[in-house]
Amino acid sequence: MKTFIFTLLASISLTFSAGAQQVSLYDREGEARAYIDYDQERTIFMWDGTPVAFLEKDGSDLAIFGFDGSFLGWYEDGTIYDKEGQIVGARKDATIRITRMERMKGIQKMTPIRPITPITPIQPILKSSWSDTPLAEFLYSGKK
Repeated sequence: MKTFIFTLLASISLTFSAGAQQVSLYDREGEARAYIDYDQERTIFMWDGTPVAFLEKDGSDLAIFGFDGSFLGWYEDGTIYDKEGQIVGARKDATIRITRMERMKGIQKMTPIRPITPITPIQPILKSSWSDTPLAEFLYSGKK
């Protein structure tokens, strides 16, 4: 009976996650700290399920905004850049760093209403160096 229940729960979990369009974001230590949920209008969630930021198209750029309305940086080719153009996080396939195995994600919390966003600043020259700011700190800086 336990096996049946486990199999049933596993298949339900796979059914719900099969359609999900989520991209994991890794920090400079190779730890998955956040993810972009494309099914939730390109919302960025921390690994525990807390919504902290979102992507918004601005011309040819994808800008990152916090739910407090502040501009945080850019998302380009799977890499998150801060205002100075330094790398803060990246998808697994966009970094040469060794990444660790992903932990189980927390349940997503309710997403706040998106604010009116300011004009995106001119993008600086993007660098290949990593910022001293940790990914979690960068994303939490725009949390409402």
